[in-house]
Amino acid sequence: MKRDTLHIFNPVIINLGDAITDQTITSVEEAAEELLTNWSIDDGEYYYEAVKACLDCITSDGDPDLARMAFVQAAEEAGMSIKR
Repeated sequence: MKRDTLHIFNPVIINLGDAITDQTITSVEEAAEELLTNWSIDDGEYYYEAVKACLDCITSDGDPDLARMAFVQAAEEAGMSIKR
């Protein structure tokens, strides 16, 4: 995806638990990809809210900061290490 079409937000650094290094998430699109492909807990309340917030932002030009906040809550729910 072209960089100028991404919904950028302030970086969130997470550790997925099995990764050796931290991963920096800087856009709604990256957050959605992590949620949909690499997430350890995909049945939590915050997980669903984060997926919805990301997809709403991508499809209807929503607020990236709201998607970021939902992503952080989902990461906390999954017990991930987070640096903001």
